[in-house]
Amino acid sequence: MLIFLAFFLLALGSMLIFSIVLKRSYTDKTIEEKLQLVQNQCSILGNQILVNQFTIDTFQSNLNVEIDQLANVWDGRILVIDSSYKIIKDTYTIDQNNYMIYDEVVKVMRGDKDKNIRMIDDYAEIIIPITNVDKVVNGVMIAMVSLKDIEDTNAYIAKQANVLLILFALIAFVIAFIISIVSVKDINQLNTQILGLSQGHLESLEVQSRFNELKKLTESFNVLLNKMQVLEDSRQEFVSNVSHELKTPIASMKVLADSLLMQEDVPNEMYREFMSDIVEEIDRENKIITDLLTLVKMDKKAAGLNIESVNINALLELLLKRIKPLAAKRNIEVIFESFREVIGEVDEVKLSLAFSNLIENAVKYNEDGGSVHVSLNADHKFFYVKVQDNGVGIPEECQSQVFERFYRVDKARSRETGGTGLGLAITRNAILMHKGAIKLYSEPGEGTTFTVRIPLKYVN
Repeated sequence: MLIFLAFFLLALGSMLIFSIVLKRSYTDKTIEEKLQLVQNQCSILGNQILVNQFTIDTFQSNLNVEIDQLANVWDGRILVIDSSYKIIKDTYTIDQNNYMIYDEVVKVMRGDKDKNIRMIDDYAEIIIPITNVDKVVNGVMIAMVSLKDIEDTNAYIAKQANVLLILFALIAFVIAFIISIVSVKDINQLNTQILGLSQGHLESLEVQSRFNELKKLTESFNVLLNKMQVLEDSRQEFVSNVSHELKTPIASMKVLADSLLMQEDVPNEMYREFMSDIVEEIDRENKIITDLLTLVKMDKKAAGLNIESVNINALLELLLKRIKPLAAKRNIEVIFESFREVIGEVDEVKLSLAFSNLIENAVKYNEDGGSVHVSLNADHKFFYVKVQDNGVGIPEECQSQVFERFYRVDKARSRETGGTGLGLAITRNAILMHKGAIKLYSEPGEGTTFTVRIPLKYVN
């Protein structure tokens, strides 16, 4: 109903405005053309009057008759006034031989105005000068022209326009009714499918609409549904991974504990060995839970950042100092290169966690005797941290997934190094919270390079 009313009122309003503008412009144009014709004819008569030296009423001159005829054609009145302001011709004969002095006539006579036009009810009064070749004013003519013929024509046009307006209104009514029925049918179909979404059926919408707007709306809904489906799949996979990761250490501890309970008089050496394995599994479980809690905190949109000015050079040097002992055990060289001092507005704790994960991964997934190169640079807007290693590298088909939670390129090696599969997900979230970006380039067997870009000034 609303669509019908909106379309009908829009069409009707447009037609009304068009009709009013058309009639007004026609009236103005018609009056302008008529007044221009009157001025031209008065100019011709004025030249003849000037040639006859303002002698109009003679047996030899036809000017008197011509002026009367012209006044009759215009259904109006013509007055001819000489330089002494004497009326030498009045087609009504009322003011013949009298004098006429009023402001507008004086202004035209003096040459202050080249003409004067004013509208009086359904008449137009035109005062034009009678000039010689030197443009000297020798008198004036006053023509009062009836506009009643124009008003009659306008009335006829308005009557015809009203008939057409009623016809167009009927046509608009029918078209609006048809469009409303068709569009409402498509909208109801779309609404029915959307209601199905509330019941958990995340299926693509299919609406065969005749309107591009509804087609685009349906396409937008389908894009949104696809994203929702991806999120749902990701959520289910995440829950499955979390369950698996948390159950694995528990299962290992249960096996070890059962083995001890099933044996009597367990030797101290075996008891110690099994207990050490149980402690390792507990530590592993604790690390997984800690990383999960960290990730959950960073996932919250309202997660607060403790922004402060931090010396990024000093921050990286501190992180490298902590990691170098781990690298030294495998004879891995860690190099830090700083191109300039960088002060950034960041959350030091969260950013330390992100950079620490990148550098630790560069060491863990490196070859013995390899190297890790960390560099820091900046421009007027961003600072850049690059972490490069010459380790095992990441296959191209895996590079788009390394930031996903619990994703591991080499699961066996990840377990050997104590990885939980959450480090890069935490790193990416921390960088995104700083409005930054992270990219990677890697070749299997040649190493991996992570490049991080973060704004120097934090913008909320």
